[in-house]
Amino acid sequence: MTTLLESLAMSSRTPLNVCTVMFDLDGVIWRGQRPFPEAGPAVQWLGEQGISSYFLTNNSTRTRADYVGLLARAGITCTEDRIMTSAYATALYMAERGWKDKQALVIGENGLEEELKRAGMRVARPPEWRDAQAVVVGLTRSFDYEALFCAQQAILSGATFIASNRDGTYPTEEGLLPGAGSIVAAVAAATHTEPTVVGKPQPYMVEKVLASANCSAEHAALVGDRLDTDIELARRLGIFAILVLTGVTTMEAARAAEGLCRPDAIIETLGELPSLLKGGHGGCD
Repeated sequence: MTTLLESLAMSSRTPLNVCTVMFDLDGVIWRGQRPFPEAGPAVQWLGEQGISSYFLTNNSTRTRADYVGLLARAGITCTEDRIMTSAYATALYMAERGWKDKQALVIGENGLEEELKRAGMRVARPPEWRDAQAVVVGLTRSFDYEALFCAQQAILSGATFIASNRDGTYPTEEGLLPGAGSIVAAVAAATHTEPTVVGKPQPYMVEKVLASANCSAEHAALVGDRLDTDIELARRLGIFAILVLTGVTTMEAARAAEGLCRPDAIIETLGELPSLLKGGHGGCD
């Protein structure tokens, strides 16, 4: 069992004056379809302390509206403006860079398609690739050779290659399953082209959340289960990085982590979060 002392010993930093906590979802709030029982009470405690909770995920298969419902099942009341997915972030990123009204070939599921449409882009699906000006790849559990062929042909014909994220796996009740990164890797191999990546550990998603929360990095904490995405990203931006051991990372791997992948604190479950943060809020005006 991890003690609070062991957690805080991971770094010399302490989570003082935290006013915003960002939670990853898969492996943190739930695993597959099963919410962790500690998640709802932990988020409720934060609200009682005046600390804002935001939720961010590299999973691009669902819309923010979908996640509102999933969080409610986990005992967490939330609105869309507190949720940042890699699908929504990809749509924002492209809209800000002039992709509105342009056609994107989507190699992904409903969440990615719907967020791109809402941002004003025209969406194509395989086999319709010839007019695509961008190929946008996320997790899709129906990926096949035709989709790979269409993505390849569009990119070789000049379309821009954009990836929602490069997570190689994601956790479920049955164990680890292939993530979006495995599909992105296939498209990259077929085209000899590396994509622009929007999701974690790139900073775009978290920077958007901090702006929405009107909170600076030094007054924020991020709770995640991956060293090479959640923890690296938080450390890079100066956010207090909390690793929870309910996802893909073991205690052994966490203690061996170095550099930006080394968390500031480790907790076994979200049930330990209040003890870690107690007395450390109120830093934002």
